[in-house]
Amino acid sequence: MTYLRNSILASLVYYDIFDFPLTFTEIYKYLVNPGRLMLLSAGIGDIDPSNLRSELDKLVNSGLIGEKNGFYFLSGRGGLYGLRMERQKISDKKWKKFLGRARWFTFIPYVRGFLACGSLALSNATKNSDFDVFVVCSLGRLYTCRFFLWLVSSLLGVRRKPSERVAPDKFCFNHYVTEADMFLKYQSLYTAQLYSNLKPVFISPELYEKFYSSNIWINNYLYNFKPQEYFIRRSVKTVSLFIFIAKTGEAILNSFLGNILESILKKYQQGRIRRNPLTFETGGRVVYTDTELEFHPHSFEATVIEKYNRGLEKLGIVPFDKEKDSGLTK
Repeated sequence: MTYLRNSILASLVYYDIFDFPLTFTEIYKYLVNPGRLMLLSAGIGDIDPSNLRSELDKLVNSGLIGEKNGFYFLSGRGGLYGLRMERQKISDKKWKKFLGRARWFTFIPYVRGFLACGSLALSNATKNSDFDVFVVCSLGRLYTCRFFLWLVSSLLGVRRKPSERVAPDKFCFNHYVTEADMFLKYQSLYTAQLYSNLKPVFISPELYEKFYSSNIWINNYLYNFKPQEYFIRRSVKTVSLFIFIAKTGEAILNSFLGNILESILKKYQQGRIRRNPLTFETGGRVVYTDTELEFHPHSFEATVIEKYNRGLEKLGIVPFDKEKDSGLTK
C-alpha cells in the first residue's frame, strides 16, 4: 500500500524535526493524511491497524526506518530513542512544577479552559523549556481574563516576559479563544499537529469536546486523529476556596462595572499590541479580536514546514502540492 507507506514516512519525517521518535500508537494517531501526499482514485475508509503494522515492518526490514523498544525513527536516527527517554524524565519533572503552579490560576474569573501545548504537552521538553498555555475564556471577558492571568502570574514571578529569550518553567500564555467561538481559521500541518497534542489541565469534558468538534479540519491533515475520550489527564487539584473566589469575582463583574472594565482593558491592550513592532514582523502571527488573541511573532512554523517538505523530497516522496504555512505575516 503505497499511500500507507508514504504516510508513515511523512509522519516520521515531521516528528524527526523535533527529534521525537514515535510509538506505533502515536504513528496511527498522528498519521499524515494520505490524501495530502498523493491523489487517490477512491476513498480508503478506516485504516486497519494491522495493515499499518505490516507496512511498518516492511519499512524496518527495508532499512528506511529503524525501531528500538517500540519506538520508530528514520534511518540513521537511532540516537533519538535515548533522547526521548531523557526528555521524558525532564518533562515529568516539569509537569509537577507546572501543575503545582497552575492551580493558582483556578481562582481567576472567566478562565474556562487551561491546556498545555508545545514541548511540555508532547513530553519533549528540555531543561530550558517554558510552559506554553492555550486558554479558553468566557465570551465578552477575553481581555479581563488575560489581565488577571497577567497579574497573578506576575505576582507569582512565573510569567515569561517578552524580553526573556530563555525562560525555563515560566508561563507563556500565547493563545486565547472564547468558549463561544473556538474555530481556528489558520490551518496547516503544523497547527493541526500542535492542536492535536493539547493536554487539558482544567476544562470541562463538554468544552473539550466542543473545541475539537469546532476544528474537525484537523483530520484534513491527520487522518486518524480523534480526541481521547478517556485521556490521561494531568489535572490540577480543585481547591474549593479558589473556585469560590472565581465565582464570586464573576458575580461581581457580570455587571455594568464589568462591561466598563472589559472595554477599558480591551482598548489598552489592543493599543499596546498595535504599537508593538513585533506585531507586524514577517514570519509570525499576532491576532487580536473580540474572540481570539494569539501571540506568535516569531513562529517556528515556516521553518518546520520547509524542513518537512525537504524531508519528503529526500525520501523520494513527491506530493502533488507542497505543504504551506497557515498564513503567517509576509
